[in-house]
Amino acid sequence: MPLGEHLKSLGISGTRVFGDSITAGFNASRTELAWPALFAEAVDGFPIRNHAIPGTVLQGSRLAEGKPRPGNGVGRFAETLLDRPHQDAILILYGYNDARYTAAPETMNVAGFVRDYTKILKALITADHRERIAIGSPPYIPDAGLSVGSTGFTGQTRGEFEAYVEAVKDLARQFSVFYAPVYESMKLFGDGTLASPDITHPNDAGHQVIFEAFRDAEGL
Repeated sequence: MPLGEHLKSLGISGTRVFGDSITAGFNASRTELAWPALFAEAVDGFPIRNHAIPGTVLQGSRLAEGKPRPGNGVGRFAETLLDRPHQDAILILYGYNDARYTAAPETMNVAGFVRDYTKILKALITADHRERIAIGSPPYIPDAGLSVGSTGFTGQTRGEFEAYVEAVKDLARQFSVFYAPVYESMKLFGDGTLASPDITHPNDAGHQVIFEAFRDAEGL
């Protein structure tokens, strides 16, 4: 059963989303057209508790300056996703900025991403949230976007970026949670078609595709 139908059958208490600027709704023309709002509308999942932080990464690994990025996902998930008992759907869309970061490959890498994502998923499952968890592969980045970004967030290769896509898919399979093929779905539309003028964030059509990938997510 697709995630959207599954959540409706459960009667969830709301929707919690966890990620970076794309999950915060950047470059959607209106708040209600950002993917979390589209999702909550489709599954009767209000209220939305949006725990996205622009520019964040999931892993707590050291950056080039020797310290983790502030507000990283593994460092804050407990206070936002496990703050109290609840029956909210939990949708995680992380990995985009992790995959873009190239300045400290010895510490900021796929292995660190998997290590810290594993910690998050184990804690959520221990708290009995497994049946309401969906994780999405990092959104598609246009070829031009691989060269656009702040210090450290440029110069990635397509192959290294896609390693994070495969990592999320493997984690969904390993932990038996719903998998939203966000990258794969966006890629079908062609390079740059779903990007806003800044190249790195989706336009309204891109947010629509991300929403559909989560709504139609399946267990692996």
